[in-house]
Amino acid sequence: MALFTRRGGKIIYYGLILLSCSMAFAGYNSLSTFTEPIAEGMMDDLDTTEWYPAADGNREVGGSDFFPILGATAGEVLLTYVLGTVLTIDSNLIYYTLVIGLMMILGVVIGLPFSRLGAGPKSVEINRRLGKEKGFAGDYLLVEVEVKNRSINQIPVLEVYDAYPDVFELVLGENFLTTQLNPLQTLKFSYVVRMPIRGKFIIGPCKVITHDRMGFYSDEAVLADISEILVLPSYQDIQKLMMIGSKRQLGAQFGAHKMSRKGGGTDFFGIRDYVPEDSMKFVDWKATSRLSKMMVREYEIEQNIRVVTLLDSSMSMGAGLPRNTKLEYSIRAAVLMTFLALEKRDMIGMAVADEEVREWIQPTSNARIINQVLDTLAYVQPRGENKWSKSIDYLISRQKRSCLFVIISDLEAHPDDLLDAIRKLRVHSHHVIIISPFGPWFEIVSHELDPTDKLIGEAIVEELIGLRRELFKKLQAYNCTVISVGPDDMLPTVMQQYSRARKMGLGSV
Repeated sequence: MALFTRRGGKIIYYGLILLSCSMAFAGYNSLSTFTEPIAEGMMDDLDTTEWYPAADGNREVGGSDFFPILGATAGEVLLTYVLGTVLTIDSNLIYYTLVIGLMMILGVVIGLPFSRLGAGPKSVEINRRLGKEKGFAGDYLLVEVEVKNRSINQIPVLEVYDAYPDVFELVLGENFLTTQLNPLQTLKFSYVVRMPIRGKFIIGPCKVITHDRMGFYSDEAVLADISEILVLPSYQDIQKLMMIGSKRQLGAQFGAHKMSRKGGGTDFFGIRDYVPEDSMKFVDWKATSRLSKMMVREYEIEQNIRVVTLLDSSMSMGAGLPRNTKLEYSIRAAVLMTFLALEKRDMIGMAVADEEVREWIQPTSNARIINQVLDTLAYVQPRGENKWSKSIDYLISRQKRSCLFVIISDLEAHPDDLLDAIRKLRVHSHHVIIISPFGPWFEIVSHELDPTDKLIGEAIVEELIGLRRELFKKLQAYNCTVISVGPDDMLPTVMQQYSRARKMGLGSV
């Protein structure tokens, strides 16, 4: 819809002021016909002869009376002029203000319909191209916008604004264009943004504004041309952590790992006492005769483990400092777990749950699962309250074989429901490790608090730690490993627990 610009609006405003003044002057002149006789009577009643020296004629006027006579004469002339000017306004002034005001208003208003006959926002075609459809958090994105005038008329002044998400950072170029666009002409502009966080985002729409040559009118429209970009969890961060972890935590092993399993393999592990379930072919007769009791040999066999990462995506996981919430760190941990498992050729699966299981990826050792995991985690948003028992029932029905469940959760759901879920996992011979991000360690920045707030925060933390200790005791009763973590030690703890689980053969295939 065409609108008046600030310039056009000012001209109309000043025109209205001039019209108002001309009407006011005309009204004032009409009133002067009534006030003029009153003013003449006032002048008649005013005896100006009293202003002059020796007005009574009893003495002669001398040189000392020159200046008083001159002043009195000037005062009389000035009074007559003021009364004449105030009571009457020149008709030419009324005419000029009326004509100029009408010309200013009509000159702008009459041109409005004609301005709409030319090229407007509907004549503009927008085409946007993104440098890529998917990217990792922290990457840069090139956005190219093509603007085309489909009309045979020129667009004197064109403004194009391309919208991008508020969380993105403009690092190069500008996301707008101001230019003149000739008939059927095409122009391009581009800019680069940084994508700091994961998620699905929209680039666009475009806002197009056209102006006339004089700058009196503008017409604007929002063109619903949008482009989607999927931002995956950071890949560079995970690579760095994997290099550090492989050197300091896991070593340089690849492929299947060794674990103690009696009666198999070819690498000797040790000797232990015989139990009735042992096969007689593994009895070490020399050790038996020397120790006078039955002894058997144990060997190491090469086996993989099966792991399922269960990510809590409930609303409480969204708490924390901006861009570093418990959920964001947990997603990074889940991606790291997937990379580590694939590096060791273990089977890895993943589930995302809140009120129900939102996503389920069957455990596999196929390297393509990493793409599926990244795509899935890019869409995860905190919502609802976790119902553990319901989610575990769903997972048990789909994961029949024994495996290692690595649960990443702040454990702020109902404790009884959580304990019931862990009991069900243990009944079905699944092993459980819980990595629990502790809320206050993610939400409180101690150096930004004053002494009073710091003391209050410490008291709250102590209380919450006490409640977690009680919950941890109940969970450990089911032979479940539970660890509280903060932003600094969450990822190293995940690597340590994974390495420990592999050595123990938890969830072996």
